[in-house]
Amino acid sequence: MNMNLFSANKIVISLLGGGLLLITAACSEQQAATPPKGRPPAPVRVAMVMKQPIHQSVTLVGTVEPWKRSIVASEIEGLVQVYPAKEGMQVSRGQLLARLRTQTLNIQLDSVLASHREARTRYQQAKQDLGRVRVLFEKELVTQKEFDDAQTEEGALRERLSQLGTEIRRVKDQLQKSQIAAPFDGWVTQEFTEIGQWVEEGGQIVELVDLSHVQVEVPLPERYVGDLHIGDSVLVTFDGLPDAPVKGTVYSVVAQADRVARTFPVKFDIPNPNLSIKSGMVSRVTLQVGRPHDGVVIPKDALVLRGGKEFVFLVNEGTVGQVPVKSVVHLDEIVEITGEVQEGMSVVVEGNERLFPGQPVRILEDPQTTP
Repeated sequence: MNMNLFSANKIVISLLGGGLLLITAACSEQQAATPPKGRPPAPVRVAMVMKQPIHQSVTLVGTVEPWKRSIVASEIEGLVQVYPAKEGMQVSRGQLLARLRTQTLNIQLDSVLASHREARTRYQQAKQDLGRVRVLFEKELVTQKEFDDAQTEEGALRERLSQLGTEIRRVKDQLQKSQIAAPFDGWVTQEFTEIGQWVEEGGQIVELVDLSHVQVEVPLPERYVGDLHIGDSVLVTFDGLPDAPVKGTVYSVVAQADRVARTFPVKFDIPNPNLSIKSGMVSRVTLQVGRPHDGVVIPKDALVLRGGKEFVFLVNEGTVGQVPVKSVVHLDEIVEITGEVQEGMSVVVEGNERLFPGQPVRILEDPQTTP
């Protein structure tokens, strides 16, 4: 009985001893896994703060309009007999767009020409008669009335001849107007009639646009209107043409602002030698505003926005400091800023979204200069 109790006690003691060994080993492993105090250096990339001339610009959106847009109309009424104009067709100045039926006008012209020939013959005879009567009157062989009648007849026929000459020119003018021609080089963008249709005087024939150069109108904010002048150059890009920007020129600044938006309509003349710019395209006009000045700039990736505030992280002796700044102008890949930041300082451009003030950092590469 005592031997069994002793054996049981020995087993309990062995189990307790094993448990103590397990607890001791676990505590040792836990102590070995405890990380050291403080944050490890964060990997970052940096760039140098630069000072460079700043040319502030603004980009405004507009729509391409043709340099000329004309609704070509008929000066006379008539029936459309020939109509070669088609939408999308390129035409040259003087090219036929439509021709009206001219049979009636041709008949009128034949009639008035015949009347003119008759009147000319009678006028020539009246001139000869007047010459003979004048000789006889000087010899007192005819009366004053006969001489006056000869003068009256010659004068009346002269006026009739002039009147018929005017009528000939009128009919010929009508015949010329029956052919509607393009007033300038351009493109037909809309048709308004067809063969066999009656056109009233002033009736629309086609819409014609000139795209040899185009114009763009944009609303310029009031604060920039003093920086823009006639003849200034601008850069224009088009959403439908992803090639290099096209240079344009300011040719009109309307002096009346929109009373609601407080913007001034500004128009730009843009050359279009290869006719690649089409009417209605979306355009983006970039123009220089304000005077050039030297400014402190950083890469746009260095600017951190957090909690409605702007700041940058500056690297100094392996740690970073958070410095509040204010962005002034965004220019492509750089930002002009103001604040306690000077040229030559190192600013974090990659990895700054997880940094905190005083945190140690490890620079992945040498400082880079801004573009």
